[in-house]
Amino acid sequence: MSTLDRKNKLWEGSRMFLPEHRKNLLEHYQEAQTFTPPILSDEAWQEINRLIIEGLHDESPLLIYYVKQKSAQQFCGFIEKVNPYEHWLKVTNGQTTCTIHFKNIYRVEYP
Repeated sequence: MSTLDRKNKLWEGSRMFLPEHRKNLLEHYQEAQTFTPPILSDEAWQEINRLIIEGLHDESPLLIYYVKQKSAQQFCGFIEKVNPYEHWLKVTNGQTTCTIHFKNIYRVEYP
């Protein structure tokens, strides 16, 4: 007995995807999995800025939520460096280092 025995032999032959349908279905799945970050208000940016400055001066860990390649990511670590001219910050967690651009950040909080 095979693992694909579905007990319905009448419809077994009609399960077929046309290449166009497969392409459309894959595009739909990829579009559904993309993450669009919320548009932040000025108050939210000020709060993020305040937390980053506090984390840098107090050397306290922060949990940073950001977007990378259209998916939501998070990284918990210590702010090592902030570059206001190139708009990025470097966060370190032990041996792991992550560089995050300001435009990709949508939330910062204490862990």
